[in-house]
Amino acid sequence: MKRAMHLSEVIEATGAKPLNIALEPHAKRAATLPLFETAEQGRAHSITGVSIDSRLVEPGDLFVALRGNRTDGHQYLQEVFERGAVAALVEYVPLGAEEMPLLRVPNTVHALGQLARHYRRQFNATVIGITGSTGKTTTKEMVATALEAGYPRAVHKNAGNFNTEIGVPLTLFGLDESHRFLVQEMAMRGRGQIAYLAEIAEPTVGILTQIGWSHIEQLGSREAIAEAKSELLQALPPNGIAVLPRDDKFYELLRARCGCHTVYTFGRHPDADARLVRVQLGENHTAGEVELNLPSFQARVWLELPYLGEHLLVNATAALLTATLLGVDPYAAAHALRDLQLPEMRMAVQKQPGGWLLINDAYNANPDSMRAALQVLLTQVPARRRIAILGDMKELGAYSMRLHWSLGRWLAGQPLDYLVLVGTEVLWTAAAAREGGFPASRLLHFETPQQAGEWLMRTVQPGDCVLLKGSRALGLEQVVMR
Repeated sequence: MKRAMHLSEVIEATGAKPLNIALEPHAKRAATLPLFETAEQGRAHSITGVSIDSRLVEPGDLFVALRGNRTDGHQYLQEVFERGAVAALVEYVPLGAEEMPLLRVPNTVHALGQLARHYRRQFNATVIGITGSTGKTTTKEMVATALEAGYPRAVHKNAGNFNTEIGVPLTLFGLDESHRFLVQEMAMRGRGQIAYLAEIAEPTVGILTQIGWSHIEQLGSREAIAEAKSELLQALPPNGIAVLPRDDKFYELLRARCGCHTVYTFGRHPDADARLVRVQLGENHTAGEVELNLPSFQARVWLELPYLGEHLLVNATAALLTATLLGVDPYAAAHALRDLQLPEMRMAVQKQPGGWLLINDAYNANPDSMRAALQVLLTQVPARRRIAILGDMKELGAYSMRLHWSLGRWLAGQPLDYLVLVGTEVLWTAAAAREGGFPASRLLHFETPQQAGEWLMRTVQPGDCVLLKGSRALGLEQVVMR
């Protein structure tokens, strides 16, 4: 947190009831007015940070006690005050905390969001919200990189997986006066979640990457997924900007849900405002030409990424379009994307000591991203042998059997030297691949990544290329951990 907040602001933003905190009557006035009679009194009632982890509390922090499945922050109040916390936001007063400076609210997660929205409103940064079934994180990194080309050191973005009702507020607390933009990924587990995140972050630009199969377990159909994802678009103000995938099956539905008047599109479609017209698949890069057709600007821009995968180029097209709309020279943005750095386990190509190549895309998986990664293994990387080690695709609900089976039937006709499946739901993939004619001698199944790793170390040879791809719950990266 770069701007200190007085506890009176916290109370006003969250509606909290102060316990054991003696605020002067005039301290409850609007934050724009003088809050305290003396500087010493002001420091005693101001916070310089917000923390949800008792181990990371620093002097001057407000501690927010969250209740989770495994732990309850209310049980660590003694520790946080010993570390110098000014006050704690709580839902109840545990035994032994009766004399501690507390702010009581019905729901600390909700109060955290309300406080973050209040803090966000102190800055003029343009918030760019990003959601979609696949490509959210890579697109977030691309947009931030492209914007930095025009606005150096003025772009804030969410770290890691800070994309939920807890992560988004924590990201907002990282804003300061130097930031002109915040690029915020928004995750979804069900209806209403993205609407809630948008209510907190108040984006004026919304990017939707794609409508796929992720979250089908919770929502039941792809159309319902599109409706839930469109909550970001509905939250945009009339003068906002929506950036949509023109090739998507649900494009018309998404466009109809936009709360803003201005909509731009990207993709391969002839009518796309940023159209990917040519693709070049290299051994250590992916490149292509993008045709920009904007009302006041037309250009052809060569995009080159230091990663493999044509699907990444589509995401980069969205990032190039967004940066251009926000005032960045498109050629400068494209040049910056040549040095793009993605988080770990996202299409990371790693040379191994034994002379073989690993494509580590083990961070997560769904039917769309699974095929995209396999296309890289099959068509873009020269290899002596091609080995796919694939894990379960989670959160598919009643569609799991159908989608794992469909993947297996497709794999049956692909030129893989080994197909290695890890988990339980991939048993449907194995059955479909066998039925489709994939040789049984080159089709293996293991229950755990460690078992697959033992097989791999016995089998892999110099010149081979191995793809790791599976849902996060499986931890498929353990295949190569030694």
